[in-house]
Amino acid sequence: MKKGKFKYIVIILILVIYAVCMYLAFGVSETREREASTTILVGDAAVWDYSSRNWMNVTTPSLLSKLNWQSFHVYIDHEYLGDYLVWNDDEWYIFDENRQSVSYQGELFAYQADFDMNILSYETTDITDYTYARQVLEEHGLSPDSQYTLATVSSLDFDKDGVDENFYVISNVFAMDFFPDKYFSFVFMVDDDTIYMLYEDVDVNEGVNGCMPNLYTVADLDNDQDNELILTCAKYSNQTPVAMLYEFRDNAFEIKISNQ
Repeated sequence: MKKGKFKYIVIILILVIYAVCMYLAFGVSETREREASTTILVGDAAVWDYSSRNWMNVTTPSLLSKLNWQSFHVYIDHEYLGDYLVWNDDEWYIFDENRQSVSYQGELFAYQADFDMNILSYETTDITDYTYARQVLEEHGLSPDSQYTLATVSSLDFDKDGVDENFYVISNVFAMDFFPDKYFSFVFMVDDDTIYMLYEDVDVNEGVNGCMPNLYTVADLDNDQDNELILTCAKYSNQTPVAMLYEFRDNAFEIKISNQ
C-alpha cells in the first residue's frame, strides 16, 4: 500500500473515531433529552408537560380531565409512595388500582414518563451556621442580625459530583411577633464557598405581602442527565403557590417554567 494512501485511511479512521466519541459524549444525551416526555404534578400548584424539549403549563379543564384515572408515580415529601391513579377536583386525589381513595399528608409530587426519573431524597434542618445567610442579607442592604420566620438548609448532591451542596432558604415574611420594615425571601445554593442565587425577593413589608419559599423537588426531570429543581413559594391565605422549575447552566440558575 502506498504511503500516501495509508495516511489518508488513517486520517479517515481518526475522524470516524472522533465522530463516534463526540456522539457518545454529547449526541446520546441530546437525543435522550429530545425524545423524553413527561407530565408532572407539583401538588395543587402546577401541572407541567414536557415533550420535544419544551415545557408547557397544563391549565385548561379539558386537558386536566384527561389525566383523571391515569397512573402516576407518586412521591410525598420526596419519598416514593407508590404508583396510583389520580383525580383532579381543584386539588389532586390519589386512588389505588381498585379506585379506593388513598389518604396522604405532605407535599405531593407525581409524574408519568417514558423514562425512570431519579427523585433525590434529602433532609431539611434548621440553620445553625448563619455565615452565608448574613452575607446574603448584607449584599442586599439588609441587617445581618435580621430576624427570620424561616431559616433552613438542605444538603444534597445536586451536580452529581459525589459531594453535597447546601441549599439555604431564609425569609422573614408573615412575621407574627415582630414587624420588619422590609420583608425578604432568599433561596441559594452554596458550593465550594460560592453562593448561587435561585430566588430573591425584597420589598416594603405590608404584613400580608411577600412569599414563603420552599425547596420542593430535586430530580432529573427531562432525562438530560442533569438535575433540575422545583421551588414553590406560598403566598398569604389560600392563594395558589408560585411554582418554578430551575436548571443550572453556565454557573447560574435559570427558570425554565413557572405557573405564573
